[in-house]
Amino acid sequence: MNTLMQDFRYALRQLGRAPGFAATSVFILALGIGVNAAMFTVVNSVLLQPLRYRDADRIVQFNTHEARSGAPFARVTGGDYLDVRAQASSFEKVAYYDGGGGEAGVQLGDHAVFTTVQQVSADFPQVFGIVPLAGRIFDDGSVAHTALVTAPFARDNYGGAQQAIGRTFNVEGKPYEIVGVVPTVAAYPAKTSVWIGMGPTPDSLERTAYNYRAVGKLKPGVSLSTAQAELSAISARLATAYPASNQTKTLVAKPLQEQIVGRVRPVLLLLLASVAVVLLIVCVNVALLQLARATQQTRQTAVRTALGATRARIVQQIAVQGVVLATLGCAVGVVLAIPAVRLLVRMAPQDLPRVADIHLDLLVVAVSYGASLLTILLASIAPAWHTSRVDPAEAIKQDTARGLAGRHSTAVRNLLVVAEIALTFTLTVCAALLVHTLIQLSTTDLGYATSNVLVVYAHAPAADVDQAILKTRTLETGVAQIAAIPGVERVSAVMGLPTGQSGSNGGYMVVGKGDPNDHTNLPEADFGLTGPGYFKTLDIPLKRGRDFNAQDQYTSPFVAIISESLAKQSFAGEDPIGKQILCGLDSPNPMTIIGVVGDVRQDSPAALPGATLYMPLTQHPSHANEVEIVARTHVPPASLIDPVRAKLQSLDPSIATKFTTLEQSVGESIATQRFRTTLLFGFALLALTLAALGVYGVMAYAVAQRRIDIGIRIALGADKRNVVGMILSGALSLALAGIAAGLVLSVLLLHVTKSLLAGVVTSDLASYAIATIVLLSVAALAAYLPARRAASIDPVQALRSE
Repeated sequence: MNTLMQDFRYALRQLGRAPGFAATSVFILALGIGVNAAMFTVVNSVLLQPLRYRDADRIVQFNTHEARSGAPFARVTGGDYLDVRAQASSFEKVAYYDGGGGEAGVQLGDHAVFTTVQQVSADFPQVFGIVPLAGRIFDDGSVAHTALVTAPFARDNYGGAQQAIGRTFNVEGKPYEIVGVVPTVAAYPAKTSVWIGMGPTPDSLERTAYNYRAVGKLKPGVSLSTAQAELSAISARLATAYPASNQTKTLVAKPLQEQIVGRVRPVLLLLLASVAVVLLIVCVNVALLQLARATQQTRQTAVRTALGATRARIVQQIAVQGVVLATLGCAVGVVLAIPAVRLLVRMAPQDLPRVADIHLDLLVVAVSYGASLLTILLASIAPAWHTSRVDPAEAIKQDTARGLAGRHSTAVRNLLVVAEIALTFTLTVCAALLVHTLIQLSTTDLGYATSNVLVVYAHAPAADVDQAILKTRTLETGVAQIAAIPGVERVSAVMGLPTGQSGSNGGYMVVGKGDPNDHTNLPEADFGLTGPGYFKTLDIPLKRGRDFNAQDQYTSPFVAIISESLAKQSFAGEDPIGKQILCGLDSPNPMTIIGVVGDVRQDSPAALPGATLYMPLTQHPSHANEVEIVARTHVPPASLIDPVRAKLQSLDPSIATKFTTLEQSVGESIATQRFRTTLLFGFALLALTLAALGVYGVMAYAVAQRRIDIGIRIALGADKRNVVGMILSGALSLALAGIAAGLVLSVLLLHVTKSLLAGVVTSDLASYAIATIVLLSVAALAAYLPARRAASIDPVQALRSE
């Protein structure tokens, strides 16, 4: 222990004598450890850590696999759910909930709020093992008109959990009594604040209507494969009993954690791989620094060997110095990681699951620390071990500046720089590809105009169709009053706003085409409900026919407007105007097509324009009491929030409202792409900086090593520009070798990680060209200062040092 303490103090003195080396090493290590700890913390918290539900590993979600589509569908039909509940013995509990649940208006007496509401069956809390903070959970005998709420909802609206028990609120005109308050950690689906009870039997038992989602908890000791075998057997029996609807169906049990995080796994794994590359580059830079320092200490090591120091003693001192450096770097890295994690959480897209579970993972810090320590030890002990074997007399005779570097050390340093540039090139190519893709998404023609559009989510509660008709008229009046507000240019309402939170889709049928009784293989379309002037408000071109007007009422003949894609899909070579169409949204009435409008990208700029069927809000009141009011303005949209809210509240205090802009809504639809692009671009910049440091370090060391040779060249008449060119050509040679290796590596990695880059064109030659130009420029700039220093060497001073 006394020897170790001596070595520790010696290491501190040695680092104190080389503050530049120490500070650079600590800073580089801190960047690598901090960035890796922050990114892996996100990955570990979101993807790897178990869900915070009781027996979370036993909870599954039921999906329906359709052979025709080839992919699982995260919903079930009411009839299939009942059969699973009755026949499956592998599950302790199963429950269903309304697959269309989301944000809705909740009326609290004197005001209304928008919050996430889910309708669930009585067994739902038991599947998740929810223990209430106050009150109780649902029971089968009194689930109707009862509700559970989260602790924050109870606190914000009633003052606390106990105060909320027994209180009543309304949803869609129906009263619900709060019987229990549950912790926020129990919220499923994510961000749910209110659960209202449904009966044990779904309202719809139609086996072609996927109106529900369902979850279950496996019995203790039952494996997922056993449960899946039972579900497959049930699916086979249902296919025989109901061939028209279940012939191509298979019910699938998917672990809940996989269901929640599967969608974001590719993005997070891509970012984790990128930050791992950054850590590799950090290790290469630290290795370069350690090699340079070890070579400079050759004579010192030789002197100590001549004075009797053993090889083990020398190596131990070097190792202790490496531990000190790695520990300091890790300490600073943790300091950097804490704000980095907070920044990542703030940057994360809103739909990133389990954001609340993200916290700094010290295990990740330990792993990064271990990798850095190993790099330092390998990069410093190996040269020290080699030096200790050299004849001390020969080492002491060697020039201080030249040391015992030799060709081997130079080759190792050059190889490390090439590897660093290759890794940086790969990361830069990925970043360039993502930036190019994001630019394309940002400039894509959406089919509608997004600037200066205020979006108002408005929910007027209605318990039945008659109330929905009245509420629809109220919202119509609100639209008319908003149009009179100074600064508003045009205004309308819609259910199914592009990139909005509501919408519907499904199959449709053209009257007179096909078998009216055959509902299989129907063409599909997005469904939208709009008010008069909607297309003009969003600058969606009306290609043919007319828009909806005030005469298109609930009691009038039903009409519809179709998009160009739907016209091509079902009326190729025909005039669709006057033809009739049916859909299963809410009414069996045939709708006469009165117009054709341009296509829009419905879900996001990344979505392809598709078939859309538009219907008047007034003819479908059961879906028209919760709408998005869109107002195109001459003034900043946010400045109209207060007057718009006041207009709607004066009409009906029970109307819940929420505000955003269309630009913000579109931006949120590509938030995941922006998140991955921003982070990968940042990692690429960090890698470029580290690569520049690596090239600079190697070139500066080469100049120092060749100081005498360069002095002789200048003394013999060498032009300074030739000296600069010699240094720059050496740097560019290393850069070109690294780029060549990086090109091969990037092509291989992009092929392997194709699934992680969904939606990205990986064959974009411009991105490879940009990465090449950037790397060459960085290498040239990094080598310029050492090149200038070489050109300014005084031949006399250089020769005297010999």
